[in-house]
Amino acid sequence: MTAHDRYAVLTRVGQGTPMGKYMRYFWHPVTPDVNLKDEPVRVRLLGEDLVLYRTKSGTLGLVRERCPHRSASLACGMVEKDGIRCAYHGWKFDLSGQCVDTPAEPADSKLKERIHVPSYPVQELGGLIWAYLGELPAPLLPRFEFLVGEQFDRDVGVSIMPCNWLQIAENNMDPYHVEFLHFMYTNYVHEKQGKPLVPIRHHAKVDYEVFEHGIIKKRLWEGESEDSDEWTIGHPQIWPGTAVITYPGGWLQAQIRIPVDDTNTIIYWYNARPRKAGQEPAKHIRVWENPLRDTRGQYLKDNLNGQDLMVMYTQGEIADRGLENLGHSDRGIVLYRRMLLEQLERIERGEEPMGVVRDPKINTPFIVLPLETHVDYDLTNARASPDHGWNEVGKNAAE
Repeated sequence: MTAHDRYAVLTRVGQGTPMGKYMRYFWHPVTPDVNLKDEPVRVRLLGEDLVLYRTKSGTLGLVRERCPHRSASLACGMVEKDGIRCAYHGWKFDLSGQCVDTPAEPADSKLKERIHVPSYPVQELGGLIWAYLGELPAPLLPRFEFLVGEQFDRDVGVSIMPCNWLQIAENNMDPYHVEFLHFMYTNYVHEKQGKPLVPIRHHAKVDYEVFEHGIIKKRLWEGESEDSDEWTIGHPQIWPGTAVITYPGGWLQAQIRIPVDDTNTIIYWYNARPRKAGQEPAKHIRVWENPLRDTRGQYLKDNLNGQDLMVMYTQGEIADRGLENLGHSDRGIVLYRRMLLEQLERIERGEEPMGVVRDPKINTPFIVLPLETHVDYDLTNARASPDHGWNEVGKNAAE
């Protein structure tokens, strides 16, 4: 069996696939809550086309998109106090997906009693709306500090990526790319543009540690003491594929990768920034675009987020891992893939995968993650405006 065949199972997330079943053990964000107003919103998650809506009484609903009558999209439906009604013939569905009204049918018709559209649990947390597509009972929606900490205001960048989720998530299990892609390549680009060069740092050693919610990545830079936070604590990638990083001043960033389907992924660059003393909490989460290309269609080569998006996407829609030649520096990638395969084996044995939260004690007041105090690199000459969807480049180098 080739490497491509061995790992291909990790890239397929549709219903009935091993990885699709694994992904359905977890809650996934489907949209920032500010995107859902008084009309239904069409969303796609794990290969399923869904419609998200908020009833007139304020309750969230999530159902399969196609009306089971004549397949019209419920995204065009009419939101009511306790459900959603199809625009085509007025069939109405309650929050459970049960059809409760077929107005064109005879008054004594029992047709509606046997009609049901699949529906899914949905919750709001941290300015995002989350969905659970797996078997019931649903686990708890994990309350990580970046989502619930009262000291934070939050914003989220959105990247729409036409490629598989795995090659995106694997980027955080590859510490060495920081040295080459974000330092060496940045200087290559800056030299062409006549911009100042950035200092290049080199890895002395890296390590990985498995814990209940994922894998912790640690690194020691040449010239640094072994008591540095990056080496003694590190930062985690939590199951199934979210990296959490700390920056100066207590700013947390979660890079959340959401499999839309096998060849499309949404990345949420979710920032929780400490609020200044005396400042009123923000009423809403701020949403901004973090695009793959600029308005000219060019990759954003002098921006760290842009550099990551470039190398993730150019591996292909689904990276052919049979073409890889992995070395010692790829230990994190190998560990991550191996552990994902182990999670599939757990499911086959009837066990839950790691990272599923069911104990309220773990979830209250929030789940504590191992996090560095902060990471700060001198890349101040390579930055773009946060107002245009870009964080300061030096503060993204920790990925």
